[in-house]
Amino acid sequence: MAGPLDYLRWRGDLSFSEKPFNSVDASLLSSIAYLPADSSATGHTLGEVAEKLYKLPSFQHQMYAETATEVMLLPESPRIGNIKILDWTDRLEKEPHPLQFTAVTFFIDSNTIAIAFRGTDGTMIGLNEDMGMNYLPEIYGQEVAAKYLTEIAHKFSEQQIYLLGHSKGGNFAQFALSAVSPEIQKQVIKAISFDGPGFFHKVYTSRGFTASMPKMKTYIPQGSIFGAMLDHPEQVLVVKSTVPMRNQHDPRRWSVGRDSFTLADGLSSGSRVIRHALINFNNSIPDQERSDAFSDLFEAFENYDIDELHQLTSNKIVGTYRFGRAFLSLESEERKLLTQVLSNIWNSYKKNMTLPLMNSNYELYPKSNDSNKAPVFYEFYDPERPNIKLPKSIQRKLR
Repeated sequence: MAGPLDYLRWRGDLSFSEKPFNSVDASLLSSIAYLPADSSATGHTLGEVAEKLYKLPSFQHQMYAETATEVMLLPESPRIGNIKILDWTDRLEKEPHPLQFTAVTFFIDSNTIAIAFRGTDGTMIGLNEDMGMNYLPEIYGQEVAAKYLTEIAHKFSEQQIYLLGHSKGGNFAQFALSAVSPEIQKQVIKAISFDGPGFFHKVYTSRGFTASMPKMKTYIPQGSIFGAMLDHPEQVLVVKSTVPMRNQHDPRRWSVGRDSFTLADGLSSGSRVIRHALINFNNSIPDQERSDAFSDLFEAFENYDIDELHQLTSNKIVGTYRFGRAFLSLESEERKLLTQVLSNIWNSYKKNMTLPLMNSNYELYPKSNDSNKAPVFYEFYDPERPNIKLPKSIQRKLR
């Protein structure tokens, strides 16, 4: 399977005047926002930044991952490597709300810039922020993204803007578009999300969201997990990926054909089961209780100096010990509620493993790779949004 990094090898010598900016370029810039750079990168090209990163001893542990390949290819691929960084903003804050925020502004050509919002990194603050997206219609980081867009749009008022982001960053890109003034919305060409989690009913029915929705586009892999968390009223395209489901969240592992992603037939049965499980989980415990449970847990992590996710995952024995200490430091009622939360996630998954989606009749379900042609998701969180009924002929076959 050829992917975006192969595209960078094959098409990286073509300028944007020869081949216009496309979705694969957008996905590469979204992944570049994860690089361990900072504001000192402003004014430099991506090729220059990559050469600097490649020489850092601290970067060598990534040399066998997609990130390492991407960094090594950038100086050799002028299409992306010659892009100049106009701004690199990093914020990591605990107060007044958890905030893990990175936004990078790129110069595409004399008429166009692109803003890429980073998704969740390996910090506990970022993970805590992600948990909030599971039960809060809006989070603080979305407001920060909208303010950043406003500032950049005023600074570069003559340029048109692409908004980009992977995962949480894709959510930020589309929310920012919906929350800014109509004048700035006109300045935006497209807001593209790569496997972003979607939105709550309260958000996507707002005036700003409905007005700007035609400019939104979301790409999700056929085995999407994170992208199936919430609802997607915007156009959604399902992309082919041949790697295991747990690895499909990274767009660099999606299938590419020439200058665009290759579309799948539709979502896999596994992705649909995960979505059912998430819907059941989100409806099983009141939002406030989930908020309190996760807040207490992350406060316990902080008390035991657990700042990075790798402190829990790099070594199973040590990670389990650290998690256990933090968990046992909670009050008994808090431990009981968190146990219920984790139990409900597991039970929802087990329950939905028996759905007809997993049997041999799965192919009878209507599938689509483009929500502009037919629904990609057939189940929705919001009770105000009716479920889409399967044709009676198909219902009979599934009995």
